[in-house]
Amino acid sequence: MSQCIVEPVRTSRAFPFVWNIGLVPLCVVVGIVVYFAAALWLQRSWQDPRPKGQVVVPLLRPFEPLSKAAFRANLPPEYGELASLADRPNVARDTRSPIVVYEGTTALGPSHSSFTEVSAGGGSFAHWPDVGVVFSASDSTDPNWNGRRYWAVVAGPQ
Repeated sequence: MSQCIVEPVRTSRAFPFVWNIGLVPLCVVVGIVVYFAAALWLQRSWQDPRPKGQVVVPLLRPFEPLSKAAFRANLPPEYGELASLADRPNVARDTRSPIVVYEGTTALGPSHSSFTEVSAGGGSFAHWPDVGVVFSASDSTDPNWNGRRYWAVVAGPQ
């Protein structure tokens, strides 16, 4: 009886190793190209969501509901000097507050409204001492849930 010794067939591992080494630089180059293309696109298409002004203060949720459409937003404590500029509700036709409320990048108005006007909705607002900013959304929805950002803006010198 003859014995036959069968040797295992050995495959070359050099090819997969070279393939992986060649693939790494290619992936790096493609990644760099994609990164810079995205950066260039974003630089040209990104828009700052904040309105323009000398002082831009985000009005932060939760807003306190005062009526069906009227909501109160407190100005952050670091902007306490704006409280001294608020309209005085007990003085007839006091329109000294320089604040304009923005919904996204669109100004709301009319400003210096009475509570009755703000409660009617439609984007009217007022800024009163010891109360803060009282406003309504442009479409009279609840600003806590409508997904839009609100800002108090003091326009810069013209």
